[in-house]
Amino acid sequence: MKYDCILRHGSHRETWTGELILLDGGSGWYEAEINGRGTYFHVLAGRHSYGNFLCIPNHDVGCELSDFSDIFWNEERIGSLMRKVDAVTVAAGLVHLPALAAGQLKD
Repeated sequence: MKYDCILRHGSHRETWTGELILLDGGSGWYEAEINGRGTYFHVLAGRHSYGNFLCIPNHDVGCELSDFSDIFWNEERIGSLMRKVDAVTVAAGLVHLPALAAGQLKD
């Protein structure tokens, strides 16, 4: 599925399209591909006893997440580990994972 990404620099906004492809999923976990601005992310995300997690093995990134719908918090957290534009692409894609896995959205 395609989705919008927005990077804010004060009053300036930069936008691009991201793409999310759900590869697999189970009770509380997801495996997906996220693409944006020419960069590919192999994403493993899900719930654990204390919250949510994100692992992006092909970028050596792993961290705790807030709820998948909390773009602001997740973008800040992921942005401390990778480029801001990439963090925006990933955080904006994570929002759609639960609904896509539940069949509520088309891939």
